[in-house]
Amino acid sequence: MSRVVTFGELLLRLSPPSHLRLTQARSFDLYYGCAEANVAASLSKFGLSVKFITAVPPNELGESSLSMLRSFGVEPISFIQGKRLGIYYFEQGASERPGKVVYDREDSSFSTLKKGMINWEDAFKDSDWFHWSGITPSLTLELAEICEEALTVASRMGLTISADLNYRPTLWKYGKNANEIMPNLVKHCDLLLGGIDDSEKVLGIKVNEKDTQEEIFSNWMNAFPKLKNIVTTKRMDANASSNGISASFWNGKELLHSQKYNISHIIDRIGAGDAFMAGIIYGMIAWPDDNQTALEFAAAATCLKHSISGDINLATVNEIKALMGGSGGGRVSR
Repeated sequence: MSRVVTFGELLLRLSPPSHLRLTQARSFDLYYGCAEANVAASLSKFGLSVKFITAVPPNELGESSLSMLRSFGVEPISFIQGKRLGIYYFEQGASERPGKVVYDREDSSFSTLKKGMINWEDAFKDSDWFHWSGITPSLTLELAEICEEALTVASRMGLTISADLNYRPTLWKYGKNANEIMPNLVKHCDLLLGGIDDSEKVLGIKVNEKDTQEEIFSNWMNAFPKLKNIVTTKRMDANASSNGISASFWNGKELLHSQKYNISHIIDRIGAGDAFMAGIIYGMIAWPDDNQTALEFAAAATCLKHSISGDINLATVNEIKALMGGSGGGRVSR
């Protein structure tokens, strides 16, 4: 199977137990993960060979975070530098009370990476796929430039390139808007995960009220000629405890739709988009000529992630295939 490289920040997540609010917390459940790391761990669990490039501090938290990745079979390429691991606090929502994230990631080890530090030719050697997300270039201008550095080399070396736009408005604080930075990076992508709301805010492509999803995604492909496939997820009748979820796939010719899943008791929705991203990458590698099956695999993967605590999807390929085949409903597997 293919060898995948991902690049991003590894974070410590602290969550109050039992759906407590942050203001009530006297203890926290601890997890490691975030965006590209979640994708890396999930892909490795699916059986792919995965490298994850990051930076962590020379202390026990840095060591523990890398050990977590290795436990999933991911090969971390880590720069040991700086003084701290980035942190985020996640308050689980319930019913009509939404979840909440508080970031504490300024001056993290990852943010001290500089252009020229990473030998991208070596990092991409013997690899087929590079995945990144819009979170990394949102953190500092230097990291945006490092992303461009990586994407230029990956394109030259012929890797398939995917990205999750992952727009987080609270992270863009260094004087640039996402739509000033992201188009220059997205132009390298073959596969993109994003939604209609990202069009103007992230890609700088205007949307008219009457535009269909197909027209909007066609405009993306016209703006970025290398782009071959676009995927998006949709939540319906959503609150913090229950969602309907489905996904769509635009290949430039037809818009495919997955089956809809009704998730009635959400355990943890953090990482659901990353589970979908890992699912679509795996699906396109496993079924390169069957976009519908790849999409169904990704939709089932994100559905199962909602039942799993922590950032990382622990569902196996067989469990995801079983749900695709209609084996949901909570029966005990014996």
